[in-house]
Amino acid sequence: MVDAKDLSLAPRLLPISLSVEAGQVVHLIGPNGSGKSTLLELLSGLEVPQSGSVWLQGQPVSGQTRYDLAQVRGYLMQQQRPAFVMVVFEYLNLVLDSVQLATGEIRDKAVADVVSRLAISDKLHRRIDSLSGGEWQRVRLAGVLLQVSKALNPHACLLLLDEPSTGLDVAQQAVIYQEITALAREQEIAIIMANHDLNRTLEHADTVVVLQQGRIVSLGPPKAVLTDRLLSDVFATPLEQVSTANGPVIMRASSS
Repeated sequence: MVDAKDLSLAPRLLPISLSVEAGQVVHLIGPNGSGKSTLLELLSGLEVPQSGSVWLQGQPVSGQTRYDLAQVRGYLMQQQRPAFVMVVFEYLNLVLDSVQLATGEIRDKAVADVVSRLAISDKLHRRIDSLSGGEWQRVRLAGVLLQVSKALNPHACLLLLDEPSTGLDVAQQAVIYQEITALAREQEIAIIMANHDLNRTLEHADTVVVLQQGRIVSLGPPKAVLTDRLLSDVFATPLEQVSTANGPVIMRASSS
């Protein structure tokens, strides 16, 4: 599905190789400056690597136009405002029109379903510049979820997310992680996302990639990878995985 070979952009990212299969949810974790966003940019095809290559469904990403890439992958960058003002429904239509997705009742139903699940139905006629940070984040998420919806875009296979829960409250975060899991399981979309919430990674990721200073220091199932020693070393603070009645959680280690 997604294959990166010896991908690098020094000094932000040193040679990295990574393969992700359809329906797999991969979390990138690590301290600020570890290379998470850079890796996503390179995988998206919007940034050119110094060396190495990215292949998506057997085709090289390099040389493809932005339009071609938008047909097969969605990419949610860290929060940013659009260059011009519009209302929410215009923004969502712009996303859909930019990749010439389905029209008519199928499109209307897909939009209605997504905005309902993300609780932004009442925001459709609001100007984007009047939205709070969390509201705008949910609008952006709605757009990228529509872009890779198989009902609208049968060519979609990959979703890249850079800190998708930024600005969201606890309940909204829970909805977003549910949406991500459903997209992977039900539509076989490969998902690669940068994440700061270690407990969400522990619960929702199939695979976790731990980055430090532009290198992969560990990769594998979260419960095996997120050990006390590795987390404490990577984040330079004492952390531990603790068993609870609701399953393991990661927390700051006590000093005693």
